[in-house]
Amino acid sequence: MATITIPRRKSVPARLAAMAAMPALQQVETIRKGIPAQAFDQIASVLGIGKESLAHKLGINAQTLRKRKSQVLSPDEAEKSLRVTRMFIAASEVLGSDDEARHWMGEAVMALGGKRPVDLLDTDVGAQEVANILNCIKWGVYA
Repeated sequence: MATITIPRRKSVPARLAAMAAMPALQQVETIRKGIPAQAFDQIASVLGIGKESLAHKLGINAQTLRKRKSQVLSPDEAEKSLRVTRMFIAASEVLGSDDEARHWMGEAVMALGGKRPVDLLDTDVGAQEVANILNCIKWGVYA
């Protein structure tokens, strides 16, 4: 009898998901203190894209991330990392699975002007547009 191997699903690590789910003011304090640098690596892995590619999309200097002596992300890097995490979790909840969220985040979306959701997460305004589209999908509203 043949054994079927099911690949392990990449999902958001519990600690990173917990940070993304904190109340807003608590997130602000966490961001200001910095989050572990490995959080950036983890979210890139969950999205299925390389760290350098994600850094480029978010306007973070990939070389700085590689050379970082401290093990903590700067507030700007932490904020962007948590923003991507929140959007991925929201997409996963709305679309029903991490795999669907991963696919959707990387594909052009007509309601976003043909842009990929992941390419809009470098700014708050872009992330809000992605969140708006997810809400439209969730509630069955044509966008």
